[in-house]
Amino acid sequence: MVTLPSGQHDARMDDVDIAIVGAGPAGALCAWLLAGSSPERRIVLLDAEAAPRHRPCGEYLSPGGLGVLERAGLLATVCATGAKRLSGLALRGPHGGHAVPYRPILGLVPPVPFGLGVRRERFDLALQEAAATRCTLIRQARVNAMRRVADGWELGTIEGHALRSRLVIGADGRGSMVRRTCGLDRKPSRLRFALVARAHGVDHGEAGEMHLGPLGQVGLCPLGDGEVNLNLLLAPASGTLLRRMPRERLLRAALAATPGLTGRTRHAVLGPVMATGSLPQGCRSIAADGVALVGDAGGFCDPFTGEGMSLALRGAELLAGALADGNGLAGYATDFNRAIGRRRRVGELLQGLIQRRRLAEGLAAGIDAMPLLGRLLVADAAGYRRT
Repeated sequence: MVTLPSGQHDARMDDVDIAIVGAGPAGALCAWLLAGSSPERRIVLLDAEAAPRHRPCGEYLSPGGLGVLERAGLLATVCATGAKRLSGLALRGPHGGHAVPYRPILGLVPPVPFGLGVRRERFDLALQEAAATRCTLIRQARVNAMRRVADGWELGTIEGHALRSRLVIGADGRGSMVRRTCGLDRKPSRLRFALVARAHGVDHGEAGEMHLGPLGQVGLCPLGDGEVNLNLLLAPASGTLLRRMPRERLLRAALAATPGLTGRTRHAVLGPVMATGSLPQGCRSIAADGVALVGDAGGFCDPFTGEGMSLALRGAELLAGALADGNGLAGYATDFNRAIGRRRRVGELLQGLIQRRRLAEGLAAGIDAMPLLGRLLVADAAGYRRT
């Protein structure tokens, strides 16, 4: 309906039905779906940034995530951003591995028969612009205050916006202010850091790749025009290296030490290397007291197969569906735990194996020796559905 720049406040927006804090993929998709199912709702989408920007992210969407976009009517919009179609996902260990194509297996079918490598700033912008046709988007509105009142929540931003909302959706990322303010934080049991860079000069195919290396897990996602996203999830024992080595030097060392990437990345031209804060973040509940959490605000999922953005989209779809069906926040919590909670438990199990070198090598060797195992693992992570 309208996009307001920083400093411009519309008094009619003081009282709204839903305030969504954070206009990343989960927040923007929530706004689009909720406004589409109930046009009479007064919905405001708040984003702290003046415009979407490149973030430390794997920039990969699985067939399951694309299925969410297709059901929302936004798949063609996202594909039109110049995103790169991916034919499958390769899981590679020290002794090699195979690319697993996105094809049906044992009655399981990918919702969309391809994945996407999509530059994050373009992806966010496409979803935000779509959402702004249905609800109010306010840029440069960083929420820094929340207070519980009788009929909902009062929110204030650094820029001076003041809103009162019946429901607040926290889509404000790993360090969510909404989660923290509502007392939903849970102290993480471990630390995990990541390095991310875009690069040219890296030989690649038409599939995304996940490699197990001595310094951590390395993802490679083609983005088109000869550019790839390289992301390194540091092994716990390698985390201290982030304090001792420059980011680019550490990323190059990890690439050089990872079988399957050593020669291919030797002459890579790296863009800026970004580091994340510690990724694991606990969450007591994803819905409570007039507040719901989506995306990274709802906790961390170990990205063994790089499905972080896809799970964020799925969570937004589950929340919008629960509210549209009248199941409320309790219904969302149930649906979330059934769908995404299970995926997180699988991720935790896999990461537990990966942290033990012999078990990790055994897992990788098993996937290499038994292609069916790799195909089933990809099918589960990529959100295949039973016909």
